[in-house]
Amino acid sequence: MVIGLGFTLISTIASSELVNADAMYRQLGEVEVIEYDDMIKQIDNAQIPIVDEELAKKQADKKIGQDVALGSRVSLKNVSIQEVDGEIIFVAPLEHSGFFKWNTYRTTPGYITVSASNPNKVNYVTEIDGKKIEIAYQPSAYFGNDLTRHIRNQGFRTEGLTEYTFELDDNGYPYWVVTTYKNRTWWGSPEATGVVIVDAQSGKTHWYSYDNLPDWVDIVQPKEFVETQIDNWGELVHGVFNWSNQDKIKKTDLTLTVYVDGDCYYFTGMTSVGSDESCVGFIMVNTRTKKPYMAYMSGATENAAMKSAEGLVSDFGYTSTEPLPLNVNGIPTYVMALKDAEGLIKSYAMVNIENYSIAVKGNSLAETERSYMQAIARSGNNHVVGSDEAYGYTYEGVVERISSVVQDGTTYYYLVVEGEEEKIFTASYLVSDELAVTRDGDTVKLSYIDDKNGTVDIVSFDNVAFAVPVSDDQNRRDELDQDTSALDSEYNQIVQVNPDLTRETWESMTEEEKAKLLDEYLKNKQ
Repeated sequence: MVIGLGFTLISTIASSELVNADAMYRQLGEVEVIEYDDMIKQIDNAQIPIVDEELAKKQADKKIGQDVALGSRVSLKNVSIQEVDGEIIFVAPLEHSGFFKWNTYRTTPGYITVSASNPNKVNYVTEIDGKKIEIAYQPSAYFGNDLTRHIRNQGFRTEGLTEYTFELDDNGYPYWVVTTYKNRTWWGSPEATGVVIVDAQSGKTHWYSYDNLPDWVDIVQPKEFVETQIDNWGELVHGVFNWSNQDKIKKTDLTLTVYVDGDCYYFTGMTSVGSDESCVGFIMVNTRTKKPYMAYMSGATENAAMKSAEGLVSDFGYTSTEPLPLNVNGIPTYVMALKDAEGLIKSYAMVNIENYSIAVKGNSLAETERSYMQAIARSGNNHVVGSDEAYGYTYEGVVERISSVVQDGTTYYYLVVEGEEEKIFTASYLVSDELAVTRDGDTVKLSYIDDKNGTVDIVSFDNVAFAVPVSDDQNRRDELDQDTSALDSEYNQIVQVNPDLTRETWESMTEEEKAKLLDEYLKNKQ
């Protein structure tokens, strides 16, 4: 017992950051500093992976429920996001719902896929090239078909095994990809060494190092390992005895899985120690090679962006999905879906990363993007420097053609103007009431955002033919009110209520008492 306790104590100390601070700090690798627009590219709205794991599982469960016999036999336990033949999807293998079901059937018939950009695109795949899919090896199987036991029996008895991911090759054939690892210290600092790939049907097993991985494998680095290494990189920047927290940073609560140019990454914000709502930058780690990238940029954390988006729909009680970092016309932006209590998408939101007070919602991603660009323009940020640049312009000219269309309950107007025939200008009815009465040949003044990618969103619109003359009284009032707040305006009868008088007290007063109080205030004002 004494020897065992002594060994445990020595091993714990030998594995701790007290002894291994420098090695733990460097385990993440050399972090390459890049710009945000080099980190996250702009993608088409139709390809934005807006569906989260919860909704994907719900849609897959619904698909199983359509077959009563199948629903009583199998269950969904592992749902993973991946890119298959250029499309980002969630994949869920059908697994045994219990020992007796396994003992009766021994295999499960196929898997379900859910599009990450369209929750209604759900497929139940039972065969490939005319051959039925029968998944025999899985974590929920028993005896020799138990996935871990099968791998151990193939010669991997001393290897650390973790991160069991069900992945498809580009032809849709199913495999289990399991990360192998070794500890760098006695009991800690695990490091991925490669993957064991198991044919989910035949059980054929092969180990791959980083050098010869199949191209279709997305996940090698376990998220838990990467998160710990990011924490150590931010915490141990000046060793373990950095009592003043000099240069320390820490990751935010959320770690997202994102795809950039076909590669998979873990993405998370980094904040200074003690900060909750703002980021100092973002870090992105390749899920295959563990290559880390850092973009220094002040902005909102993922949680702050979610709160901002949920505030737009507080009356409905919708909740936000995990925000997806994107470039929207060269502007760093969080994009998220807003879901009801049943987990169904009801709306979408975009939140500016650098200024999360700029937040908009819409019934579709296209509508949300239009509103977002208008909000950006109103904020005075008409020019955004990035790989995809957005510029603000003004124009006065003649309308050659105008038409309208209703999308998701909102009326949008499309204009072609003289001298800018290569552009189609768009605006919702909320931009100006004058859009509804504008006709071909009218002279208009407009401001718009042009991202040089064919999207031209009108920010402000004025039909010169409907200009309303300003009266002399209005001109005098505008002059008097210049640099004057609404509370101080001579024209506004605004009564300032004593803030110490609580709502409860005010509402308990009779109408006569309220009138008397206001009369006294006005007399004192005079």
